[in-house]
Amino acid sequence: MKGKLKIFAASLLATALSTTLAHAENNPVDEKWWPSEFGADDEAGGTNYITAQKRIEAAKLVKKGKMALLGHPYSNHMPLVPGRTFALSIPSGGTTTHGPLNWPGDGFDQTFYDELVTAEIGQVGTQWDGLAHPTIRVKGQPGWKDGDYFYNRNLSQEVGTARGFKKLGPEKAGGFFTRGLLIDVAALKGVKTLPKGYAITLADYKAALAKQGVGDATQGDVVVFRTGWNALWKTNHLGRPAGEKAKSDEQMAKDNAEFGSGEPGVSPEVCDYLASKKISMIGSDTWGLEPYDFANGAPASFAYCHMNLIVRRGIYNFENLDLDDLSADKAYEFLFSWAPLKLVGATGSPGNPVAAY
Repeated sequence: MKGKLKIFAASLLATALSTTLAHAENNPVDEKWWPSEFGADDEAGGTNYITAQKRIEAAKLVKKGKMALLGHPYSNHMPLVPGRTFALSIPSGGTTTHGPLNWPGDGFDQTFYDELVTAEIGQVGTQWDGLAHPTIRVKGQPGWKDGDYFYNRNLSQEVGTARGFKKLGPEKAGGFFTRGLLIDVAALKGVKTLPKGYAITLADYKAALAKQGVGDATQGDVVVFRTGWNALWKTNHLGRPAGEKAKSDEQMAKDNAEFGSGEPGVSPEVCDYLASKKISMIGSDTWGLEPYDFANGAPASFAYCHMNLIVRRGIYNFENLDLDDLSADKAYEFLFSWAPLKLVGATGSPGNPVAAY
């Protein structure tokens, strides 16, 4: 195990250099990426690739009647990207929010409890990035207004309001009922967790397909990558009978900090390859999809896959998925079913996708 990790670590620098050089001319002004193939007014993006025939074929992937839930529990103990918030509370402090209300008979009433969640609800925990989340900022370029550009060259300064974006919200995205494809790179390498900063290459992707015995990505698919990185925090919410957390506060803080200090991720060449396949969505068990190791500085193109999949092509991204059950069951090809909450004008959505196989 340790030997394999050392080999991975030694290859990180070479991988980072090769991908940086290969994509150094990633110019958002000179390369025409609008209007999208679905038209200048399209606000749905990648879900357009999921046809009626695709749904029929995806349903046939359910052969054992088994399923896995791909979302993590949302808790006050999960790690957050700096600047984001998640706080769940019971406003009544444990007493009822409503009631007592009438119930027939003596000695009976009805009562109810509510919760209050304060969060960037579409950008914490298991999170789906909508088309109004990432932007490419352009400054001082001929023929362009200075500002932040979303999918289909929508200028955020023109579509944004304090109560939500006027275009590209989750309510426009539709739903996902399509073939899911797991790329289990941690299993491929024989490790529990890929090392921080490791960039999953196209060779890794193809090797995983071969080992798993499944076909390549096709149009409309949802392709998810397992790195094992979420092992750092996925049990944070668990409690003991006495109500104590499974981890100490100190250990949770340490693990959450390590989780956010970087991650293994998907290289630009893999994202470009999947874009050419016209998938509907990419996903991972990491917080940001791309590889990072902040101790060594940020990469030249900080979020290459976000920009070149979501902004340029409308191909969505799902982060912080729990893919361990699929891995344990060797369920590499499955029916992926999920739809974002219709949060009008939001940047994303929470969710708990279902994989059926």
